[in-house]
Amino acid sequence: MDNENQVLNWLMIGISQSPFSLNEVFYLDKKINEFFSILATDYFMLDDNFNLAKNTSTSYSKKNENDLINRIQRIENNDNQIIEVPRLSFNERKKILIEFLDSVNDENEKERIKNLYLNTDRTIFNRKFEIESNKDIIKNWNKYKNEILLSKAESFLNLNNININSTKVWEIEDDGNITIDLTKDDKGKSLGSTYKKIWWKFWK
Repeated sequence: MDNENQVLNWLMIGISQSPFSLNEVFYLDKKINEFFSILATDYFMLDDNFNLAKNTSTSYSKKNENDLINRIQRIENNDNQIIEVPRLSFNERKKILIEFLDSVNDENEKERIKNLYLNTDRTIFNRKFEIESNKDIIKNWNKYKNEILLSKAESFLNLNNININSTKVWEIEDDGNITIDLTKDDKGKSLGSTYKKIWWKFWK
């Protein structure tokens, strides 16, 4: 995959994230024109001052670990060179789905989709409709949805005056993990012999 398609696909994934989920947040570091994401679990490796906690270790390379910590610190300090990739809001998702339903001729399936997605607070957007009878509708929906996501991605680039050819996506180890020693506090001080040594791991 060439760089342009990689960036656009990455942006489309970021824009399509649920507006109610903070599991992964997507950003642009405009200082170096690099896209990156932060997982909620990445914060577990930090102390109250957003430095690496003394009771924490990671399997990230030292460079990636330092870059990750530095970016979280900049986010927390409201660095204007860090721009969050906007997500489609819940109302935008509903509007897009309502517009798509205008193209569905089968009234039974149209009603089924409405009941699944419009009459509840569900925000399913990435996966296929739970429709058993018409694969063409699913195919048309994915095409329609991706066209909108692509348009949103291109709009984000234009609004921020970003030349896609001069940007890249930050690559970090897929199997990186964070290990926390719960027998110590984030300053490395022992919590006492009554505490059992427990290790938690989080994968990037």
